[in-house]
Amino acid sequence: MAQARGTIEAVRAQYDVMMANYQQLYAAEGNIDGQMRAQQGREAMLALTNEQLARVFAKSRIPDFSAVASASKYLVERKASSGATILKSLPFPGEPPIVSGCNGTDYTSATRYIETIANEVTQSILAAAAWVCNEDILGENGSLACVPLAIAADITQGFIDVANFCAGEVTANQVQANFDRLGHIHDDLTAGISTIVNNNNANTTSIITNDNSNKTAIINNANTNTATILTNANANKDAIVSELHALGCEIIRLLNTPDGLKASSILACSAQPGFPYSWNKK
Repeated sequence: MAQARGTIEAVRAQYDVMMANYQQLYAAEGNIDGQMRAQQGREAMLALTNEQLARVFAKSRIPDFSAVASASKYLVERKASSGATILKSLPFPGEPPIVSGCNGTDYTSATRYIETIANEVTQSILAAAAWVCNEDILGENGSLACVPLAIAADITQGFIDVANFCAGEVTANQVQANFDRLGHIHDDLTAGISTIVNNNNANTTSIITNDNSNKTAIINNANTNTATILTNANANKDAIVSELHALGCEIIRLLNTPDGLKASSILACSAQPGFPYSWNKK
């Protein structure tokens, strides 16, 4: 009996630590009802005598709340060390906001795993004692002894239910965010393609217009140069023909001029040796 009392005292201590930790969690969330529920559990456990608890667990083994006490401590530490979420880059679409009830809720896989363990332990303890709670044990209503056990099971169930809901909500919102981001990328690509096509078309038109303008300028310049060259060639031809006519006439004149009087009317000839020309000179 002494051993049983000692074990039951350990149960009391572990239960109180567990509930105190859950009170801290509720306080961090601003959940007044949750804090009051955890306090009711602590008070209900304190109101029970060791004998009452011993009778509840007489037909089953005395439970061990140490795992739940450790789990709740982990959740408190996790809550204290959790930082603010990182803002998404703008204007890239972010995920839709989760419901306000999930704000501040730790729904990571590690936390949900710990909460699942805590819930399984409290639920199994309550289930083991439930059939005794509906009986009269030595003239006393055994259900009173099950009140703290039911409160513990209710609290751990509430934490895992909220975490699972929020995790599912986040997953759904992330799926929606992925859909929105794909739409965002699709719209960006469509706008980008349209801009590129329009720019290419504008550049093509500009290049063709510029090419046509350059072609026209080249043709006009070539035609002008051709006309200038032809005019100059014709002028040179006329000048050469005139010179040849003059030279032919000069030769005929000189042939009919007496020797000693032969002088050319061509200025370039006056500077030549033997001018005025005489064919009988020795």
